[in-house]
Amino acid sequence: MGSVGRSEKGNCRSTNEDAIFIFDAPYGCLPNLYILADGMGGHKAGEVASNSAIQFFCDYIHENRTIILKENYEYLEVIKKAILYANHKIYNMAKTDDELEGMGTTFVVATIINNKLLVENIGDSRLYIIRDEEIIQITVDHTYIMELLKTGKLTEKEMINHPNKNAITRALGTEESLEIDTFEIELHQDDIIMMCSDGLTNMLNDNEALDIILKSDNIENISQVLVDRSNEHGGTDNISVILINGFNGEVK
Repeated sequence: MGSVGRSEKGNCRSTNEDAIFIFDAPYGCLPNLYILADGMGGHKAGEVASNSAIQFFCDYIHENRTIILKENYEYLEVIKKAILYANHKIYNMAKTDDELEGMGTTFVVATIINNKLLVENIGDSRLYIIRDEEIIQITVDHTYIMELLKTGKLTEKEMINHPNKNAITRALGTEESLEIDTFEIELHQDDIIMMCSDGLTNMLNDNEALDIILKSDNIENISQVLVDRSNEHGGTDNISVILINGFNGEVK
C-alpha cells in the first residue's frame, strides 16, 4: 500500500485553508490514517480550523492507542469519537476567540484494514474509488444544493452553475453536536482511492479526473497532474488531493 498527497493554494487564494495528513503505517490504534480537511472562516480562521481539527483528531487517536480493537465496527467507533473530540475543541476555540468566530472545516478520514476501507466524513470534501476504469463517489456532499437535489427541487444540470453551489450544510466545529456519515467498502485488486477538496472537483468533473488517473500508473504523477489541471481550469480555490493504492493483496 502506498499513498501520495498534494495541497496547494490555487491561483486566486492568498493562503491555503486546506490541510492533509497521510500515514501509511500504524498510527495510534489505527493501522494507517488519511485525512483531508477544507477550512472555512474569516481572517485565518479556516486555516486554523483545518489544521487544528487534524491535530485534535490525531491527538485522540494517539492517546487511545492502547485500545484493543477486535472488530471493524470498533475502529469506526474510535474514529467517530476522535471526530467528535475535534469538533468539541474547534467549537470551543471559535467561541472563546473573536478572530476565530464561525470557523469550521470539512473532514474526511479513511483507514484500511484487511482490504476493507473505513470512511467517515462531514462536509463536501470527497472520497472516490477508481475501479475497473470507473470512478465511484463514496461520500455524499453535505451541501445546500444536494439537499435540493434529494427533494427534487433541483436537477443535476441545474446544480452546475447554482449560486449557492458551495454552501455546505454540515461542518466540523460549527455546532456543538455533529452528524457524521460512515462507510465500509470492500476493496478490490487495483483499486485506487482518491480523497479531494472541492477546489479540485469544482475545476474538474469526475470524467476529467478519471481520464487523468487512467493515463498513468504512477500515483505521484497523477496527483500533480490533477492539481496542475485544476489550476489550468481556473484554480479558484485551494486544491488538495490524496491518492492511495488501497489493496494490499492480503485475504482476511
